[in-house]
Amino acid sequence: MCEGVGSPGVSDDPYPAPPSDYAALLGTEWLDDDPDHARARVAIRDDLRQPFGLMHGGVLSSLVESVCSRATALAVFDEGMAAMGQSINVSFIRPITAGHAEVRARARHRGRTTWVWEAEALDAEQRLCALAQMTIAIRPIPRSD
Repeated sequence: MCEGVGSPGVSDDPYPAPPSDYAALLGTEWLDDDPDHARARVAIRDDLRQPFGLMHGGVLSSLVESVCSRATALAVFDEGMAAMGQSINVSFIRPITAGHAEVRARARHRGRTTWVWEAEALDAEQRLCALAQMTIAIRPIPRSD
């Protein structure tokens, strides 16, 4: 189970997809699952840094995808649909070197087959560190016959 489950705004993952060990590997703290203000953060650790001591861009990109995918999946599951990343674009503005990174995302388009998200990554001092756009594909949940 992920950190943050049971916190205000964070669901208990009611859909039957297998839990993600990847979110646990990153140390993801889920803060809010709402498509209007989905949020999660990860604490900076040495194993998440690139060689010059900055948070690795792949970690930040992963956090963006995780926030957007999770919030979308929870919103469409009752309709028999699944959510999966289709594209991501992240522009890095300033490095994150200490504290934590927090991603705040908002669904800007909620279509039948795709959702498009805007996200921003902030450091522990609430400075803008990255801007992202994420497209999530919406597809029927695969049958397990």
